[in-house]
Amino acid sequence: MTTIKNELIGTWTLLSYIEIPINGADSTFPMGKSPIGTIMYGADGHMSVQISNPARLKYSSNDRYVATQEEMEASVKGFIAFSGSYHIDNRNAILKYHISNSSFPNWEGGIQERKIDFEGDILYLKSVEPILSGGFYVNSYMTWRRIEKEELISRRERFLEIAARKHNSTSLEDVD
Repeated sequence: MTTIKNELIGTWTLLSYIEIPINGADSTFPMGKSPIGTIMYGADGHMSVQISNPARLKYSSNDRYVATQEEMEASVKGFIAFSGSYHIDNRNAILKYHISNSSFPNWEGGIQERKIDFEGDILYLKSVEPILSGGFYVNSYMTWRRIEKEELISRRERFLEIAARKHNSTSLEDVD
């Protein structure tokens, strides 16, 4: 018998993130209509997730501590990340995150629960209880696609290539 954990372990890329207010108001896309995100589940029971809005403002400074109020607000509203351990209730298909650190400090030390479902290499996560978002209680729906090993290898190769180019250009600059 395959357990949910066996299907869950790995790295996933975000396809969609939508919030539906429980009061019947229009749905929202808190990280834009094309969010960027990665979620990783380890066999050791630890997880990490990062989600960002690709349209958030870039800082006018290259110093992450030097930003305008508008840039800081866009940064906070356009990014969420947390990590911790996870446990699965196989009978009810509920995933429980025990959050150890988060870009939203109020979640630290708390538990977030998600209803979990799979369709091939697609993972669906839905908040079990409504969460407060933008002043309204909403149900959160996320769709993820498993990242294949070949894709991970390709990303690693691109990273190493970029790092080598940076190293070579830095080495050449040092000669001058």
